Amino acid sequence: MKSFLIVSLLFLFPLITNAQVSIDAGTGVLKGFGVPKSFGNLHFGIEVPRATDQSVYGRFSYFFPVKESTPLSTVVTGNNLNINPYNLTVNYDRSTNYSLFEVGTRKYIGNDFDYGLSGYSGSNIMVIVNKVKNVYSTTDATGQYSWEDNYTLSPGEEREGTILSLAVGLQVGIKYTFPAIGTVYADLSGQYLLTKPTASNYTASQTQLLSSLFLLFNVGFRKDLY
Repeated sequence: MKSFLIVSLLFLFPLITNAQVSIDAGTGVLKGFGVPKSFGNLHFGIEVPRATDQSVYGRFSYFFPVKESTPLSTVVTGNNLNINPYNLTVNYDRSTNYSLFEVGTRKYIGNDFDYGLSGYSGSNIMVIVNKVKNVYSTTDATGQYSWEDNYTLSPGEEREGTILSLAVGLQVGIKYTFPAIGTVYADLSGQYLLTKPTASNYTASQTQLLSSLFLLFNVGFRKDLY
């Protein structure tokens, strides 16, 4: 991930220092195929024209954690043999979020990058970081025993983990530029994972909210800096 960010900055820096620059911010939704829930985001980006009808862009999106539909349970074990009961069943929820680091190109159709109504299309590459977190109840399943001080989770069962993957995609969108004010935009991307997701531990590998193919819809406002 660090290497991708460094390469992206090196790619954009010569353009930023020698051209018009635009910054943007907005919100959006991510929906994976075969996944019952969607994710909402906040995103921030930068876009640099290469010509009147072409640009390169970078965007960071943070998608808020979403819980899986079905509550889960696990068994915790006493810290010593004198604890009674020695084993307890504890319920927990598992949540997953997304952080997306994206760079790509756009081609504007109709009016130019910074004028009037235009459509646009392009391609991108994306580094995806998912954080998976187990949130455990403070008492056992019966509600009788508080467990966190005297019991431990099974070896290898960690409270959180991460997943790293790489995706490519195609994007289409539409924008309208208000003179001397800024640009409103909406775009839709289809993304496909190039690599098998790499989980940092068992907890991360158990999430049910990820898909190798997903759609990403964003709306926002762009301000051109001259």
